[in-house]
Amino acid sequence: MTLFNPFPGLRPFEPDENHLFFGREKEIDELLRRLRSTRFLSVVGTSGSGKSSLVRSGLIPSLHSGFMVSAGSSWRVAMFRPGEDPIRHLAEALDQSGVLGEQNGEPEQTRRDFAETTLRRGSLGIVNAVQYARIPSKDNLLVVVDQFEELFRFRRSRQIDNSRDDAVAFVNLLLDAANQTALPIYVVLTMRSDFIGDCIDYPGLADAVNNGQYLVPRMTREQLRLAITGPIAVGGGEIAPRLVRRLLNDLGDNQDQLPVLQHALRRTWDYWEQHHQAGEPIDPLVLPLETA
Repeated sequence: MTLFNPFPGLRPFEPDENHLFFGREKEIDELLRRLRSTRFLSVVGTSGSGKSSLVRSGLIPSLHSGFMVSAGSSWRVAMFRPGEDPIRHLAEALDQSGVLGEQNGEPEQTRRDFAETTLRRGSLGIVNAVQYARIPSKDNLLVVVDQFEELFRFRRSRQIDNSRDDAVAFVNLLLDAANQTALPIYVVLTMRSDFIGDCIDYPGLADAVNNGQYLVPRMTREQLRLAITGPIAVGGGEIAPRLVRRLLNDLGDNQDQLPVLQHALRRTWDYWEQHHQAGEPIDPLVLPLETA
């Protein structure tokens, strides 16, 4: 078996890494259940709690696999972060190949300018963009706004009037896309829990977040064990039980350190892959102190 490092490090898991994403099966089922009942889902949790990975490597692959039976398995996913130009970033995400973008010989810049203009015409801009794209009627559109709290930072950093106008217009695009029923458009946000209070500054956003909120729970010790041992098995390795216990004990209740755990496991795997003997598991007794 060819070995490969199964840990992403500090970045989130991506949709094509769902075979490495362990320990969140119950939470994925709950996200699917809630998305069935509301087209606007806010996934909220503390920094480092795994919100982005849960959506990217849990929810999205499950949708593509048809686990939300009522909607089918044909999904177009526009995923982006709002940054300092949320409407522009939304336009770029929608224009991607496989979403609404079509390689028809038109220059990319021209297409994206048109997409942004469509979004800025009114609060039904996402709906209009889908209609213009003429995608098959069976196709669903999922708009994923990762790290939604960047929108609030954007407003705070811009001491100009149009920053609020852009932010409000962006929120209205999301709300109206999720509220209409003519087209199968769904919106999912990931947001740090300490920014929930900022939602009241945007008409309709607080109600939408409350109605579709999912607070990411702490992982149990057994879920964390699976998150460690599962990827290692898939990657072709083996880990000593005493190292698993040590990692779980060191993590304790500090589950905002999940990315740090993934980073430590990635570095540990790299060292083990280069220095282990055949049949030797990842073991704290054979790792240098700074790696273990």
